[in-house]
Amino acid sequence: MTLLAHWLDRQTGDRELASVIATMADAAVEIAEVLRRAPIEGQVGLLGTTNVQGEAQKALDVISNDIVLRHIENNPAISVLVSEELDEPVQLGNQGAFLVATDPLDGSSNLDVNVTVGTIFSVLKAAGGLLQKGTAQVAAGYVAYGPATSLVVRIEGPVAVFTLSAAGEWVQTLEQASVPEASGEFAINTARERFWDEATRGYVRESVAGESGPAGKRYNMRWVGSMVADVHRILMRGGVFLYPLDSETASKGGRLRLLYEANPMAWLVEGAGGASTTGQQGILAVEPTDIHQRVPVILGSVEEVRRVENWYSRG
Repeated sequence: MTLLAHWLDRQTGDRELASVIATMADAAVEIAEVLRRAPIEGQVGLLGTTNVQGEAQKALDVISNDIVLRHIENNPAISVLVSEELDEPVQLGNQGAFLVATDPLDGSSNLDVNVTVGTIFSVLKAAGGLLQKGTAQVAAGYVAYGPATSLVVRIEGPVAVFTLSAAGEWVQTLEQASVPEASGEFAINTARERFWDEATRGYVRESVAGESGPAGKRYNMRWVGSMVADVHRILMRGGVFLYPLDSETASKGGRLRLLYEANPMAWLVEGAGGASTTGQQGILAVEPTDIHQRVPVILGSVEEVRRVENWYSRG
């Protein structure tokens, strides 16, 4: 039994659920190898196609999706796959108890500059249907492909971190991630300031005012442009990630997808002691209406999320 399998066995008595996470971990090992070779093989460019979101697809978006689908098809515990790269859910033709929602390659726009990208996934009971609240998740995780390849996973308990060894083994490197309650970092794309609502403007204005401002301390801004990279930093050392509703994304409901981006990341951050919100309600409480539904996302250290919520409460 592998090191990851031992951990899964301790965390859940459900062997089928454990197999779902192991399947995603195995897919990630293959994706990591493909990413390692991609610059040499010329696979970092655009394909000239778009996904259901209307976003330009890179070759590695499609390759990563195909890898995940192939691994999932071989697991009889999984009956449905929802992917960012596929218009419709894939019914796998078996009676597996679980469905997986995934962004196979988050942050792929950063591939040509060798910045951390990732795979995000959410696991739900298939009996609940495709459109379930984030509170219904039975597991969630992501893989960060950076200087080291990290698997971050939660099964209704602690958020554990594993690192991929040179031998292809997932070695546990952190038993329980813990997001500090307070922080001096925030992550937001300031190039979008002209579209922000007043709550976002107010929070950022207070933060950049530093020690002399209402927040009473100095802040640093961090923004990678890969959700996995930004959230991984927050899980390791705190901070807050903001992709709020703004005047440009309002007609779509937001920028990030609920089922396979917002929900799994909120599940992980809250499991590590952090908080999450859309600005109007907790992310995990949002009732899904579509598999590709978009929502605003604010998550991270409790103190920072509460400050943002306070701005929204002002009306």
